Parts: sequence; C-alpha cells; structure tokens
Amino acid sequence: MKIEKVELYKVLNIETKDVFFDERKEIIFLGRSNAGKSSLLNTLFNTKSMARTSSKPGSTKTVNMFLVNNKYYFTDLPGYGFAKLGIVSRDKIDALISWYTEARSMYLKQAIMIVDSKLGPQKQDEDMYLYLKKLNMPILILNNKIDKLSKNDANKSHNHASQVFFGEKIINFSTVTKEGLKELISILDESFKK
Repeated sequence: MKIEKVELYKVLNIETKDVFFDERKEIIFLGRSNAGKSSLLNTLFNTKSMARTSSKPGSTKTVNMFLVNNKYYFTDLPGYGFAKLGIVSRDKIDALISWYTEARSMYLKQAIMIVDSKLGPQKQDEDMYLYLKKLNMPILILNNKIDKLSKNDANKSHNHASQVFFGEKIINFSTVTKEGLKELISILDESFKK
C-alpha cells in the first residue's frame, strides 16, 4: 500500500449530532494516552503534522477520521486511561470509543493497538484488548517506542506483550528508526483486502 493522499475527513466527539457514516473500509488506531498514536499516523502519512501530536497526555479527546487515497479511513481514537482527566472525562472518552467501534464495526478491518514498550501493557490496555476481542475485531499490537530500549529490554518487552496478548501478532515499532514500518504497511494492505 502506498499512501499518496491524506486528508482530515471528520472530527467527532461525544456531543456530535447527525453523524453519517459511509461504507468505506477502515482501520482504527487506539492506545493509552501518550502511547504514540498520532506520531504513528504521521509516520504512515509521511508528514509531521497531519495528526496532532502532543507531549502532554490526554490531548486527543476526539475521533479523528483521515481519508486515505480517497478509499479508506485511518481513524485516530482518543487515548484511554489518563488519570488526570478525571472520572467524568475518562468515562466520556470510553463511551466515545465504545460508541464509535460498535457503530463502525461492520467496516472496521483492523484494530491497531499501540502499547508503550517502556511501560508494557497496562490494565487499561488489557481491558481494551478484551473489549475488542468481544467484538471479534482483528487486532494487531504495536509495541511502540522500541527505540528507547536496549536490544535486550526490547526482547523482554516483546515477550511480555506476547504473554499478555497471547496469540496476537505483535510488532516492535519505532516512529524514530522506522523499525516495523514495512511489516505494518504490509498488514494494513492485507487488511483492506478482506
């Protein structure tokens, strides 16, 4: 898959009214707050600014749909699990993620779960994984920010993620070194053929 054209198609939040969805195939990107979802999308799009990034956790509070090659959606879901947002805000984000994934489930071809390799899978990651499994969603785990670990620690992180997400495909990934990028693009390409 070669990404030739990307545009921000639609931004949704929990208060969005009159949402119309078409039948384009879609891949969702989700992970804990500050796991690197937006940076990953910018790497895929070969740009630095299409998906808004921030060093401050909890910045993405909306569903950001990107139209890719006028054919597919790559959708950046809000980060889950950021404690400083407070219970009401966290509940709204969880509700938005649930509503969106269930409303679009027929067109979702892949869920890309981004996990911070330095921290490893957290309770919120495990909960989200189990939720996606209940929806029978194909899941790919990206063990992100792998460039920040030594080779030995990267292997340990991958092995730990393999135990937590038993049976799932897990890719060590870095937006800095581009490790795992070719494999990810290949999987995305296959996902759209389903």
